[in-house]
Amino acid sequence: MLGEIALQLERRIMSFVFQGHRRLYSFTVQNIPAKIREVSKNQMTGKVDEGYRLYLTQRYNDLMKQLNQLGYKKTLHPSFSEFIVNKYGILKKRSGEYGPHPLYYNNPETLKKLIISTAPINLQENLLLLLKCLCNMADKDRRPLILWKI
Repeated sequence: MLGEIALQLERRIMSFVFQGHRRLYSFTVQNIPAKIREVSKNQMTGKVDEGYRLYLTQRYNDLMKQLNQLGYKKTLHPSFSEFIVNKYGILKKRSGEYGPHPLYYNNPETLKKLIISTAPINLQENLLLLLKCLCNMADKDRRPLILWKI
């Protein structure tokens, strides 16, 4: 579940920035600036859509400002999230396309207790911050914390 929290925040961030893109393979929060350059360039002509690039960059910067107010650091937390996903993995069973998994997975207090009871002490502060950011984004988009298909 620890890795799933980190993954869900990563997906939520990418989905927010690249809202019109259905496939986000090879997209990570760490490589968002490069992916903005990539998706705003016409693959056939090589011409850059400067307006679209500016739009995506602004969405990214605005979101990072909001998350930064919660304590999220774009120089630390994207790589921390990747570390957590690689160390702990993600949930293996998926629920329906947009539905929640068992209800306790979408309860912030339960997830907070889970982090405190299972994560090593040196990871807890940053894991709790990822959860706080995930909760904030879920509140804003009015969707469950854990989404199985974004």
